[in-house]
Amino acid sequence: MASILSACLVLYHCGDELTHALRCIQDADLNVDVYLADNTPEDMTAEKVQWLFPGVTILPQKGNIGFGRANNAVLPYLQSKYHLIMNPDVTFEPSLLSRMVQYMEAHPKIAILTPRVMNEDGTEQYLPKKRITVHYLLSGLLEKYGGIFRRWRDEFTMADMDIFYPVPVEFATGCFLLIRTEIFKKLNGFDPRFFLYQEDSDLSRRVLEENLGSIVYHPDMRITHQWARENTRTFKGRMRQVRSVWKYFWKWGVTW
Repeated sequence: MASILSACLVLYHCGDELTHALRCIQDADLNVDVYLADNTPEDMTAEKVQWLFPGVTILPQKGNIGFGRANNAVLPYLQSKYHLIMNPDVTFEPSLLSRMVQYMEAHPKIAILTPRVMNEDGTEQYLPKKRITVHYLLSGLLEKYGGIFRRWRDEFTMADMDIFYPVPVEFATGCFLLIRTEIFKKLNGFDPRFFLYQEDSDLSRRVLEENLGSIVYHPDMRITHQWARENTRTFKGRMRQVRSVWKYFWKWGVTW
């Protein structure tokens, strides 16, 4: 019998953080069908963790096929009511998943539920919550100069607001989002043209554009995210980021 909740984690040269993430799922107070989409099957990480967590299902991919495409590999297997897309560098309290499911059950018009994201030191990670635009993109590059760039960034992440209750947003981060499985399947998952970066922006926008439901940010639902950004510090990583933004604007149009 399928669980009410499924989860997919994409693996790419994962370390001990994967074990911590899976332990959080294992300790949750509801059953979860867990899938590991393995983009580095040659390093045997998935096989090693399967020995510790024998209930997980491994979906080996043919090399690094990208974040969105790897997440889509789970689509034929899903029988759950809700599906969790989660990075392997995320941890959370045991009650979180059942609380998120209960909230979705009580609010059937919500398509995606996204939590507050915290750093390991207890400070908040102010991630985007609005639709990406040119000036919001510039704010991420130039916020260190303060002034209007800092204000734009605060608008983009909604750091300029004191949020004490669930609010509708335009963007759900791909590091951790709970989506209705029926909707994820209807959309055929992520757009595979986005290898890495902006696939979550695109998914969020398709949900809203097709009137499939709302996206809600819930500040009382919290996760801790290591947020390792090594990929963006290399030339290859930066170019991949630029290409993803270009693809997004090409698909949806450029908005200032």
